[in-house]
Amino acid sequence: MTAGQTAAQRPALPQLVEPQRWQQLQDHFAAVLGVALRTVSPSHELLSAPSWPPGLHAESVIGLLKVGEELEPLVPLADPPHDTSSITTPLGVTYAAVPIRATPDQVIAYVIVGPLVVGPREDRVQFRQRVSAFGADAGAVWSLILTLKPYTFSSIHSLLNLLEEVGNSLVQFAYQANRLAALLQPTGPVDEAVVRYYTDRLLAALLEVATMVTRADGGSVMCYDRQDDALRIRAAQGLSDAVVLKTRQKLSEGLAGIAAERRAPLLVDDQTADPALTPLMRRRDLASSLIAPLTLESGQEPVGILSLRTTDRERRFTQEHVEVVRRLLALTGIALSNLRSAFSKPR
Repeated sequence: MTAGQTAAQRPALPQLVEPQRWQQLQDHFAAVLGVALRTVSPSHELLSAPSWPPGLHAESVIGLLKVGEELEPLVPLADPPHDTSSITTPLGVTYAAVPIRATPDQVIAYVIVGPLVVGPREDRVQFRQRVSAFGADAGAVWSLILTLKPYTFSSIHSLLNLLEEVGNSLVQFAYQANRLAALLQPTGPVDEAVVRYYTDRLLAALLEVATMVTRADGGSVMCYDRQDDALRIRAAQGLSDAVVLKTRQKLSEGLAGIAAERRAPLLVDDQTADPALTPLMRRRDLASSLIAPLTLESGQEPVGILSLRTTDRERRFTQEHVEVVRRLLALTGIALSNLRSAFSKPR
């Protein structure tokens, strides 16, 4: 909160982003990333229904892991954190609080991530002895913890970064839109510049998480540029600046063109027998590629293409990777739709 500003003056999350849209984003995140999520205000009021990933029984998790008791140490009422914070409970599970800001100095909500397991699992015998010492049902808790998706320290960093980028981009964009509406008549150049800034933030976060979850060597996100009538790279990993600047591709060309035409991800490797794909597989150094269209929530026409690659034949992409990428793209499409619709509303 900025200096001199009271809680009553602070904008509320539901005032900036429609609750139904925020819930939809949160539900998508939970399904894609395999973690439980909920959004709370700095005063611990629940701003969304908790989102549970498939296969996780909410009542068991809440009861056995005492979900809710972590809020005060994680987001102290007397001194709410400005940056992402985390705690690990005596039961061995981790929670994180991702701040959602209307401005760089104005935290209006927190996305609570967890419970989850970060790092190597504790030895079973040691866990039972330690947890039994303070009266918990060690066997039941251990069985439940085994159902939680484990994360490495680097992967949880990427997950939290994606949550922060998507959440803050949507909220800050909406806040700026409201401010501009009060100060200025809407103008195309101003609107387009703001949309581009937040779009690039979202695409960079999408690519970071997509490469992390698929263990790709690198990749790019290309978006359609109306001026060039071609796809241009907007986010990249493992590509030189020269390649990024000079790359232009028609939406109908190459593997990207086929993915766009079919409206579906393509998994391409040396097992590919599709006659439409094999003539376009020119890089023999690649073990596999994953090319998928990015579509806005309300549209059918792809607005961009995500491309991932790996040269390690021990790390080929799988159908599981395809499904995760499909969900990540759906999530990004919802976020981008929010950005584009904010300035299109009458002001």
